Amino acid sequence: MTPENLQYEAWLLAIRDKDDKEAFGKLYRCFWDGLYAHALRRIRDAQHAEDMVQELFIQFWEKRKRWDTQINLPGYLYGILKHKIIDFFHASKMKPQLLDFWAEDLYTFAQQHPEELETYLALEQLLSEELNKMPANMKQAILLKWDEFSIRDIATRLGLSEQTVKNNISEGSKRLKQALLSSGIDGYSTVIVLLVLQSLTAATI
Repeated sequence: MTPENLQYEAWLLAIRDKDDKEAFGKLYRCFWDGLYAHALRRIRDAQHAEDMVQELFIQFWEKRKRWDTQINLPGYLYGILKHKIIDFFHASKMKPQLLDFWAEDLYTFAQQHPEELETYLALEQLLSEELNKMPANMKQAILLKWDEFSIRDIATRLGLSEQTVKNNISEGSKRLKQALLSSGIDGYSTVIVLLVLQSLTAATI
């Protein structure tokens, strides 16, 4: 067992058996920054990320009597956080800027080229409208895939088979591509459109 794992086990024993708040504070300080940074990268909302991690530690303390002190503590904490992030998406507590979640290159391009902002906003609106027309499971599968969750994680959260998730993502991406190609593509910047198409194609991989 590594020195880090021995330290984690000592903290967990002290917290579980003695309600040791000092040990809990050490555990909290050890993992807070990493968990917060991970949540912030996923949901891009500082307040929600902070609230999410704070809630994680509150629940962790409340369940302390049930701990197995030899658990993989980092894996356990990040696993809890992953499910909280999925719940966040599933509850549609998302920022209105849809493309911020799945096409950072497109968003950055628009920032660097203000003359393309109108095109960016028009395409964002188009894709948002098309997503809202989809069945709930299809929409959620696509959003979670764009945020880099695995097919297995998406299937578990939505209560679907992995093949069904793959089918939903593939069909949803086809619908978005078709909407884009049918919307007067000649009026849009070629670079912007290519970035959107590239992102949609990547979502099905």
